[in-house]
Amino acid sequence: MPRKRPIVLRAQRVPRQVYAHIDSWDVGLPKRWRPSRRIASAIRREEYRRPFGEEWWPGAALEAIDAYRAFLARPGKYLYLLLSISGSQDQELRENVAVARDLLEVVVHRLPTRARRDLEALLADMDDELRRRTLPDPLAHRQPHRRGGWWHWRLYHEANHL
Repeated sequence: MPRKRPIVLRAQRVPRQVYAHIDSWDVGLPKRWRPSRRIASAIRREEYRRPFGEEWWPGAALEAIDAYRAFLARPGKYLYLLLSISGSQDQELRENVAVARDLLEVVVHRLPTRARRDLEALLADMDDELRRRTLPDPLAHRQPHRRGGWWHWRLYHEANHL
């Protein structure tokens, strides 16, 4: 009679395809805004400690960094933020840089000290570029959806004005 193997429960792993875009970060985007391996591995570890359904999910933080970098790499002197109309969280993360920056603000406070410092330095450099290339919106205080960090108080594309 064949022997039955005991059932062993293991933590479920997310396929490597979730992080497949890490190697494509160098294409056309400034290298100074590329996250280090320390940041990427600390984010991955923290993602697996959190239950799904919270503010972020596996791959979301690295996708937010990628979306932020892609937004800043756009040509032109000034950039205008875009509001996302879709109801999907991952689509909104890619389209609206303010949502990506909100997610990164949550991630910064949950990382270990060394990775936090590295990510804060990376975000400080990217934030300086965002401040330089976007304009402040003097009427942002009148719109209830514009609460949060300073990046919500920048001018949005005029097609998105209410």
